[in-house]
Amino acid sequence: MKKLFVVLAFGSFVACNSGSSTESTVDSSADATKDMVDSSANASKDAIDSSASATKENVDSAADVKKAMVDSSADMKKEAAKTSKEVQKAKKD
Repeated sequence: MKKLFVVLAFGSFVACNSGSSTESTVDSSADATKDMVDSSANASKDAIDSSASATKENVDSAADVKKAMVDSSADMKKEAAKTSKEVQKAKKD
């Protein structure tokens, strides 16, 4: 936000102190200021998009790890139950 104000202040200073106040000078200063603001806004948007994508990937990765842990735990419990039944059957025989 500070950059925006600095850019606008600079544009205003250039436009007011040019000595010959013509329409084209004001328009070019305004266009240059608008281009700088647009460029800054696009850079900020790209940074936010990049950060959001990285965060989403981290969340997805964490979810995949937790799912794998739950699946592994479930498989271990099934195997333990199966082994327990086999042991009990062997004891009866």
